[in-house]
Order: sequence, then structure tokens, then C-alpha cells
Amino acid sequence: MIEIDDLIPHMRRVQGAERDMRDLSLTWQMIEASAAISCPEDVQSILPTLTQTRQRFDDLQRRLVTQLAADTLAELQDELIAKAQCAIDILVRNLYERTADVGFLATDDVLREFCQASPDQQAAQREAVRRRLGEYRAKYSVYDDVIVLGVGGDLLVRLDEGTTQSRSEDPSVRAALRARGYVEQYGKTDLAAGDAALLYAHRIEDAQGCPLGVLVLRFRFVDEMGRIFASVADARNQLAIVLLDADHRVVASNDEGHVPLGVRLPSVDDGSASIVSFAGREYLAVACATHGYHGYMGPGWRGYAMVSLLTAFRARRTGDVDHAVSIDNEELVAVQSEASAINRNLRRVVWNGRLMARAEGNDQARLKAVLSQVNRAGTRTRARVEQAVGDLHRTSLARTMHQASELARLAVDVMDRNLYERANDCRWWALAPTLQAVLSAESEAGGAARLTAVLEHINSLYTVYARLVAFDAQGIVRAASGEDPARPLVGSRVEVSLLSAVQALADTQRYAVTPFACSGLSFGEPAYVFLAAVRAPVTQRISGGIAIVFNTVPELTAMLREVMGNRKGIAAFVDGDGRVIASSDASLVAGMSLPFADSDGVVAHDGMHYAVVGAAASGYREFRASDGYRNEVRAVVAMQLGRLERRRDTHTVEETASAVRQVDRTRSIELAVVRVGAGIYALPADQVIEAVAPAAILRAPNAAPAVLGLIEARSQGRPRILQLLSARRLLGVKTAERAGDGVAIVVQTHGGQQALSLWVDDVVSVVEVDRNAVQPPPLAACTAGRFVMGLVDLPGSKTGTLVQILDAAGLLDLCRVPASPDTAVRAAVATVA
Repeated sequence: MIEIDDLIPHMRRVQGAERDMRDLSLTWQMIEASAAISCPEDVQSILPTLTQTRQRFDDLQRRLVTQLAADTLAELQDELIAKAQCAIDILVRNLYERTADVGFLATDDVLREFCQASPDQQAAQREAVRRRLGEYRAKYSVYDDVIVLGVGGDLLVRLDEGTTQSRSEDPSVRAALRARGYVEQYGKTDLAAGDAALLYAHRIEDAQGCPLGVLVLRFRFVDEMGRIFASVADARNQLAIVLLDADHRVVASNDEGHVPLGVRLPSVDDGSASIVSFAGREYLAVACATHGYHGYMGPGWRGYAMVSLLTAFRARRTGDVDHAVSIDNEELVAVQSEASAINRNLRRVVWNGRLMARAEGNDQARLKAVLSQVNRAGTRTRARVEQAVGDLHRTSLARTMHQASELARLAVDVMDRNLYERANDCRWWALAPTLQAVLSAESEAGGAARLTAVLEHINSLYTVYARLVAFDAQGIVRAASGEDPARPLVGSRVEVSLLSAVQALADTQRYAVTPFACSGLSFGEPAYVFLAAVRAPVTQRISGGIAIVFNTVPELTAMLREVMGNRKGIAAFVDGDGRVIASSDASLVAGMSLPFADSDGVVAHDGMHYAVVGAAASGYREFRASDGYRNEVRAVVAMQLGRLERRRDTHTVEETASAVRQVDRTRSIELAVVRVGAGIYALPADQVIEAVAPAAILRAPNAAPAVLGLIEARSQGRPRILQLLSARRLLGVKTAERAGDGVAIVVQTHGGQQALSLWVDDVVSVVEVDRNAVQPPPLAACTAGRFVMGLVDLPGSKTGTLVQILDAAGLLDLCRVPASPDTAVRAAVATVA
């Protein structure tokens, strides 16, 4: 279990935030103390709020620092887990195919006949068998050697001709002879000149199941891990990514100079970061067990990623972030809510203080000085808190974008590796002796039945195919697996484009793939069809072809859903025109266009924000990279962030107003500025007493529609029950309130003889404007109608903010029935907390 405090000394950004906020906390303590000393009576009404705000800021400071540290750690942990998990899972998916390969090749008739032959016959056939194994390796290029041994361990034939070895004592050979399936073994072996190797062995049997020999495939493990490590490497190249065996020893390393093979690393729990010591340094490390693939769990290894604490938390550029993008992060929402509450309290303190200073005359220099300090400290506090909250927001968004990026890369990698196998399969099966013999013969008794049996057998083992089809040189279908009696395919002709594609294949290494489209071979469903030429055994002339119909949409959909797991979001493969090939979302069917832009960034879709990242398929080994096959496909992953919300910058107007210079007071008017919805409104400051946050609102019976109820507030120096009007209802504001919106301002007219309270979204500032700048309200320009008595541009506003000046007397007209204590008592029956 990691203690966050232990990591903060390594996090410069968090240390900076902690230092700045500690300084601000000291500033608030000084302001509070100096106010209490210099003008205790003047600040009596605002001092409790100042104290409460300072205490809330101290709590928020600790919460922010802790959350910044936790999110910084979580971002790095996500990266480490993604690297370690991808490394082991990609390898296990690959090795799963190897277990199928060795089992299928062990049933090859050519190998079976070779093992049954006499020594003299084997000597005569050895070069032909070696060529056949060479064809196999050329297609399945993940192997560096293919070996056939007798039941006594004698080497009958192998591709590696650089050795004089005649027999093997490797335990995998004996184990394969006893086993009914494949044998997987990693370690030093005489089949690799004493070096470590990953071997797949399977016994070769006769028709009665008796062992004839052993087939061994030697996997290009070092080469494959180099490719995997390159695909998951971090841009800074500071992560150590390794594979560990059951004894925690390194079997593969992305940097052997840093973490050598065979070294033992400290054990850590799967899926969570731990601090470990290695070679005299402290590291942050994670380990990940494989998720497995179709029940296959690999050789029992784990992915392991670690990074030195000296470099782990170096600043990373995350780019600018739109803070209007909502993110489903409960802690971030809570911190933002608390920060907004503190800012509202500060605005209310300054707002009320300015009203107080104005009401008590020009001799309130000390009070004004305190308010000026509060305002400046509030601006600094708000800016620093917003910076910290922005860091949290950026980190949270960057985590999601990074996760989407890793998933998109994984998706195209899995797809490319899968299609690599499909290209290999069609070319290898085209070399099947039965296909060559039957399709090259003009007529052969029972040939169609033999072809069908072969295709059905292969299809039963490889269920990723919808069907396999064999056709002759004229394009006539001679056999097909999964034949539908209602719609027979045998005897029909394949499309001319398919026959032409096969006839254009120059050698046994070439293959063709149809575009993703519907065809007669694919049961009318869009699919990729892989094609290879079948050649006559002697002349090598093309005598037909084999078409394997990849069950494209279901298989690619399954890949995407497996990649996404239980994460909220959408993953899709799209073609070069942006049309969907397959999607994890059932509503996005093949052929549709994505309902959002597939470029990297944040998009709005179906009422939600999504982090979108795409990755282009670049191929695997020679597939799509150097074999001539071109097909533009991208994986697009959209990770759900949060619901679309109405967000506004509530501080721009206030900050502008706060910076305005005073004008000549003999020709000026002071305005108490408030916000309602997106609009900015004001009341003459001499008609406003204070802003309050009432503890309760009492429902008033038979009240006008604009009346929310009754509250208790001070007017003329004593507590009074006042009617509370909704500014939103009066002004026709329809947009929904944000969480935290709402403050009551106490308004009076006629020398304080009449008073009411007005519920607004927030207070902004108290400003002075030139009376001559106030314009009469054109009816069309006002949202408040009969309650507006003038318009004025907010002085100093860079955006030309228009302020609508409300008429307090007009608002009071709505309160014809004065609120009396009796009314309050009757209304108290239904108290709204």
C-alpha cells in the first residue's frame, strides 16, 4: 500500500501547489488578524464569514494537494498497467495461435507419411519435406526453426541446416510423445544450441493414434518481444518493461542493460502500484497477470513495468483543456463545488463590505483597506485554486485520453495480428496435397467429396471463418464448407474479380484480399475474403484457388468488445472513408458513418462528452507492411467523460468590474451588480442592504408566481420577515441553475420603509458608473421588460458586457401584501430547508 505523502517529495507540481496554498493561507490569517485589530466594529458583520472562508480554504488546500498527488500517481499507474498488461496479453494472444499451429501441422499428411517411411525413403524425401517446411515458415514467419524428430529423439529433418545435431534430449520431445495435445516449454535447450528458446511440440500419429514422431516449432521469442516492447514503449523511454516467470525472474526485457535477463525482481500485487527497491534505487512498479485468450493463459508469465522515482513524475505536457468538458470524477466535482462555494463567500464578503462602506460614508478608510486586501487575496486565491482544479481536470482528461490511445493502439495491433494469421492460413492451405491433386485433375472420382471433407475439417478447427471455398481454374466452385442446400454454392462460378485476383498471384507467397463488402461467398454479409492460388504439384501452374471467408463483423466486434472490457465508451474499426467496419456499439452497424469526428480530441455525442483517439493499422511483420497488401483501416476509441453541461466563466465580469477606476462621484451612480442566468443585472447601490444566504425559506400561501416564499433578514437594523422574489422567474430565465447558484439580496425603497429580498444566481461587484452613460432601455434590448429602468456598458469590460439596471420600486409592486409576523407564522407550517 503506497502512502501518498511518501511520493509528494517527488512531485514538483504538487509541491508547488502546496507551497502556494500555504502562503495564501498565511495571507488570510494576516488579513483576518489585522481586520480584527484595526477596525473591529466595522468588520464585525463580515469577520465570521472571513473566518469561515479561511477555514474552508485550509480544508480545501489539504484536499486539493492530496487529490493532485493521488491523480498524479493514478495517471502514472495507468500508464504502467497499460504497458505491462499489453505486453503480456499481446504475447499470450500470439502464443495461443502457436498452440493451434503445432497441433494442425502435426496432422499434415506429408509429415505423417515421412515419419512412417523407411530410412532410405526418408533420405530420398528429406529435401522435399524440408522445402515444404520452408514454405510453412515463409508464411508463418513467427518461427525460426521447424523440426521433425523420431520417437527416439533422432532428428529426421529440420530447417536450421547450420547444425550437425543428430538427436535431441530435450524433455519437450518426451513430454509430447506422452501428451494428447501440445507441449509448451521455455528454457535452455539443445534444439537452440543450448540457448533459451520457446518451443511448441506435438506428437505425429498414424491413423490409429500411435506415435510416429514429434513436431517441434521454435518460436522467435526474442524477435517477437522486441516488436511488442517497441509497440508499447513510452515516448520518454524511461520505463522498464519486462516479463517475469513464476519465480519472478526476468525472461524478457526492453532494456537488458538496465534490467538483465535472469535477474529476480521484487514481487508486487497484480494491478496496483508499489514502491520497490532494485539495484540500489527506488522504483514504482506494477505487475499484471494475463487476461488469457479463449481459456489459454500462456506460459505462466506476468507483465511487469517499473520506473525510477527520480524521473517518474517529471512534468508532462498535456496541452490546453476546455474546462467546459465535464468529467465523471466524483472527487473532482466535489473539489470544484467546494472551490466555487469559497469563491461565492468571498464575493459576498467584498460585495457586502463595499455596500457597508458606501452606506457609512467616506471615513471608512480602514474598512476599505481591509476590503481591498480581501479582494486582492480573493483574486489570488481564486486564481491559484482554479489553477489547481485545472491541473486536476487536465490530469483526469489526460488519463482518459491516454487510456483511449492505448486501447486504440491495442485494437489495431490485435486486428493486424489476427489478419496476419488469416493471410498465412489461406496460403498454407492452398499447398494441401488434396487441393492440389483434385483441382489440377480434369476429373477425379470422389474428388469433390475429398475436397469437401478437407474444407469441413479445417473449418471445424478454425471457427473464425464463415466458410472455405475451393474453385478450379475456370472459377467453378468444386467444394465448400457450410454448404446451404437451399442456396448451393458448388457448381456456381465465383465473381470474375476473385478469379482474376487469384490468377494474378505470382508465387506461393502471394495472396489477395477482397475489399470489405458483400459477396456471394459471404452469405450476403460484408466480409474480407482471403484468396490464394492452388498450383499443380509438378508444373506449379495455377489450377484454381481457395477462398476463406473471414467472419469479419462478428470477429472484429468481439475484438473491440474484449479490448473495451467494461469501460464506458465506443470502439470501432473504420475504413479510409470513415465508414464503420465493426463497432462495440450495437447501434453502429457496418457501412454507417461515425456520428462524431474521428480526429483526436473531445467530442459531444448523444448528450455526453467523449475523449476520442484514433490509431491507424500499420501491419504486423510483413503483413500489410511489405507484402503489397494495402487497406486503410483505423481503430477509433471514444471514452466517455461526462454529460454535456452548461458551463460559464463566472469570474470574468467580476474581475473586470473590480479593476474599474472610480469616476467623479458628483456625477456618478453606484450599482450593485448581480448575475442571473447568463445575464448581468444591477440595482442602485443605495437600494441594496446586503447579500445573505438564508438558512431556510418559508413557503408563503397564495403568493404571486414570482414569490419563492419568506426569509428572515435584517432591514433598518433589525430582523424582519421579507418576501423572497425569484429573479429567474421575473426575468424569464429558462436555463437550469447550476449546483451552488443562489443568494438573496435585501432591497429597500422609500427610505427603507419598504423592503424585499431577491433571489439571484450570484453577486458580482459594486461599481461606479457615469450617470450620463446610463441609457434608457429600448424594449427589444431588455430581457427584464418593465423592471428595467436603464442600460449601461460595464466600465472596463473587454467584451462589452451590457448591464440592465433594475427598478426596485417595480419589483416591490409585486409585493402588494406586506409580510407580517402573522403571515410568517402561518407560512412556517411548511418550512423548506
